[in-house]
Amino acid sequence: MNVLIDGVSAYRAGLSKVEWVALPLSMEDIDRIEVTRGPDSSSYGPNSMMAVVNILTRHPKDVERGFVAGSAGSQHANGLTARLATRLYDSTDAYVTAEHQRDSGYDNIARPRGTPRDSTRVRRVNVRTETDLQQGASLELQAAFVDAQRGNGYVPDIYQTSSSTPDLFQKDAQVSGKWTKAVSPNHEIQIKAYHDQYSARQNWRTCPLQAILLPGLAQLYSANPRLFLNALNLLLTDDVASATPQEAAVINQALAVTAQLGPFWFSRTTCGNTNQDLADQRTQIELQDTFVFSDSLRMVGGLGLRYQSVDSATYFGGTAGNMVRWAFGHAEYRPTSALTFNLGGYGESDSLGRNTFSPRAAVNYHLSDSQSIRAVYSQGTRTPDLGETRGSWTETVTDLTPPVLGATSGRYFVTMLGDPNLSEERITSVELGYLLALRKVGLTLDVRAFDDHLTQLITDYNLSEQLQPTNNGHTRLTGAEAQLNWDMTPRWSSWLSYAYLLNRNPSTEVETLQYSRHSYALGLSHALTEKWRLSLATYGASGNGYQERPYARTDASMSYGFLWNTMPSSATIVMRYLHTPVVATYQGANSFQSSYNDRRSLHGTVRVAF
Repeated sequence: MNVLIDGVSAYRAGLSKVEWVALPLSMEDIDRIEVTRGPDSSSYGPNSMMAVVNILTRHPKDVERGFVAGSAGSQHANGLTARLATRLYDSTDAYVTAEHQRDSGYDNIARPRGTPRDSTRVRRVNVRTETDLQQGASLELQAAFVDAQRGNGYVPDIYQTSSSTPDLFQKDAQVSGKWTKAVSPNHEIQIKAYHDQYSARQNWRTCPLQAILLPGLAQLYSANPRLFLNALNLLLTDDVASATPQEAAVINQALAVTAQLGPFWFSRTTCGNTNQDLADQRTQIELQDTFVFSDSLRMVGGLGLRYQSVDSATYFGGTAGNMVRWAFGHAEYRPTSALTFNLGGYGESDSLGRNTFSPRAAVNYHLSDSQSIRAVYSQGTRTPDLGETRGSWTETVTDLTPPVLGATSGRYFVTMLGDPNLSEERITSVELGYLLALRKVGLTLDVRAFDDHLTQLITDYNLSEQLQPTNNGHTRLTGAEAQLNWDMTPRWSSWLSYAYLLNRNPSTEVETLQYSRHSYALGLSHALTEKWRLSLATYGASGNGYQERPYARTDASMSYGFLWNTMPSSATIVMRYLHTPVVATYQGANSFQSSYNDRRSLHGTVRVAF
């Protein structure tokens, strides 16, 4: 899934992540969120395989001159947001938003080791300006900074000490600009530029076996990883007699190396400090040209360039990066008022020699003024991240006590290597949809059925495959979704959504992570008066995936609008009840069972504009 903020992807190419906690925007600055279900790589590029979430922020000229919001609630959740807006030089509108949020997370987390920590503390600052340059031109500038701390008691290190608290410290700074020029009423040119610098620090205490830090074992492993791991397994399981001649030779060499530690080398440990620090940066520029040829034909096209790099001793053994180039084009043709055709594609190439193309074709037919049907064929991709193609993942341990053969630092002999020859993941999707819009009664119904074939899925690192990822994964997703919105009266409104999904023939259990066959959401809202409003909503998912659990929650909220010294204000209270006592939470591919001491929670927010 691709996440965009004002059209710029928040997807990090280093390790295929969207840092939800550290997104560089405040909830109070969000104008709307557009969700595109299904693959849309033809419009937004690779990594838009399953869905696209485009978060659009508010324009400076559309916000209040001043705004303050404060919140508090269960799980020690509290936050404060302040925004100031102004107009500069009669042509520029601007605002700055500052925010601080924190919460204590789940009370109980079942983890194999480490401490049950998942608290969050986030500070954000956002600046946005819009300038009218006259003669049909405008300039938008944005800057953001995020400083986040995420409590974390667990890392994928079997030697992590039980008292370790490997909290994750994140910083993200970015700037962007967009210049738009209306050449004519039918022609518009847009240039967008963006730069982002992200860093993550995560340190913990570990006490590994001294043997895994021996350089001699690292040399044996790098010579033939699979042979070495097979031989090591025979040695540790006391099954040396069944070793092949090649394995026996490696066992003898390994014993000669470990003999330096003494007769009990297999039980000697040492303790030190290690980390998963990482720095990630992206710089990109894109040109987009939109032209309306006639009332029945319009086109948009463009091209772009991005350089992305990542620096981490743990994940990459240094620095890795690549250059990405892309071009896209879309056409919409409407031969009659009832029939619309869409055709488009997105092509991308990078400095590693990888080339991808994602086409999309759609037809939309209006049965009447209130009904339409659609058919969509599309292909999408997910480009392997830098870790999967150029990774060199191992741990460096410093400040060793006791030293290992006199050395106070060392690296694990096992290294997870990326494969520069990996292909992109692919999805081929067919969709049929129906839209009903009865404006007179305020009802909208959208139904879609789909069939998605996912191939060349990249597997997780696997010891039996020399700790390298492969393109052996596959699955097929078929299902149907429906969404209903109904404004029953001026005071009553409701919405309902339901999805049925079949995960068919997955190649491994990993392809069923976070999978639910049934999911639903239902909401009802009533305006008691012009000032008071009550809302009730319930959400749920059946939880049919690997290590997944059912999930169900009900929210009841009450809001009150009022004037505070002539300033428009509001107060909202949200009461939540978690029907499922234990939920599945994830850290990468690792699933944990998490719960609260009290499944009931209460949160309140007060907003004041001036």
